[in-house]
Amino acid sequence: MSPQPSSTNPNSLKIQLAYQFLHNLNNLNSKRSNLATTHIRQRSNRVKIAAYASMAYVVGSRRAWSRAILRTIRNRRMLARNKRVDHKITHRPRSAKRRNPKRDYVDPNGNSGQEVKLRKLVPGVEKMDACGLLDETADYIKYLKTQVEVMKNLVDLYSTI
Repeated sequence: MSPQPSSTNPNSLKIQLAYQFLHNLNNLNSKRSNLATTHIRQRSNRVKIAAYASMAYVVGSRRAWSRAILRTIRNRRMLARNKRVDHKITHRPRSAKRRNPKRDYVDPNGNSGQEVKLRKLVPGVEKMDACGLLDETADYIKYLKTQVEVMKNLVDLYSTI
């Protein structure tokens, strides 16, 4: 039998995700030396972006969801370079009209409500067929699960120090 490639080995994947996540967090800390004065929402958003970036960098451009995340991060960086303006967090007023989530929805293209929900959850699969959608979703869930395990292990490691 041939050895299993490192990309499918869960331990190798966890090590790669942990390394990338710590690297991205370190970049955030070096760019923002005054993190104590920033808002909690801004800090949590930065951690979220670092986590998604690490996940997408480990996968590379092999998957549609990772390409979409990398493209989003790249566009945000370009936008931040061009604007260089501090943005205040503004809250949008909630609309009075609410949808009934239990109602079955079929979009004009004939997709079921569950397929539409999956397309909203998984980045980069808006124009993909149903089979590809399920494949991308399974891969995305695998990486999200691994990311959660890595983050739990990092929290455990740093809480004992």
